[in-house]
Amino acid sequence: MRILSLVRITLLMFYRRKALWIASMPLALFALFLAYASPMSPGFSNTDGLVFTGQVLAMFTPLAYAASFSNLMTAGRRTGMDELESTSPLPMAVIRSAHVLGAWVICISSSLLFLVLIAIYQAFNGNGKAILVALAVALVILSPSMLIAMGISALLGALLPTIVARILAVLVWAWLAFYTPLLPLPTLNGGPLAVIGDPIAQGWFHTDTMYAPANGPFTVQSGVISLLWQVCIIFLLFTGANLVSNHIKGRV
Repeated sequence: MRILSLVRITLLMFYRRKALWIASMPLALFALFLAYASPMSPGFSNTDGLVFTGQVLAMFTPLAYAASFSNLMTAGRRTGMDELESTSPLPMAVIRSAHVLGAWVICISSSLLFLVLIAIYQAFNGNGKAILVALAVALVILSPSMLIAMGISALLGALLPTIVARILAVLVWAWLAFYTPLLPLPTLNGGPLAVIGDPIAQGWFHTDTMYAPANGPFTVQSGVISLLWQVCIIFLLFTGANLVSNHIKGRV
């Protein structure tokens, strides 16, 4: 079984999950509405609008993915797919990576479509870089946030009963993405470890942030630190989910 075949199979599996679309599409549309109607919104007519829209999508759509992927690493045990995969010459870590990649393609498709449509509108109005900016925003702002939410869901789903994992994953993402001084909780927002793209938005795209930087404006270096931090978190989450899943499988 080749890795591209595994990606295609996973993609088709999640494409057919109606609950995923029912949860994610309304959130994406709600994020679009906020991106347009929010007092912070720069509108849809320039690069600032594209980046802001990407950040709002990165805040809200992962709520659906945090609740949807608690069985990403464990579903094979119930369906018997793990027995088929065990006959593949590919290492299990590569097989699980293919599952993640297939799921990610489905997750980002709707948000990417909305960003590209806005970029096409801007291109027709003279912004020649709009489509490239939309793709860049999807890659460095949207993708990390979605993968982190998926990783949280997968790890908790491998550790806990499904319903508990889903609730906790949504709560963890809410803590990471949203902050209010009314709740006395620490937050990563305002620093280079934020996971909703503020350091990248300001440091790389020179746009305003969602949350005021705690130590002055973000720089290019802040964006690099933020992206590397998110890549490390994604790697640790999925590696942990994979190890826990393998341990449970071996124990069973």
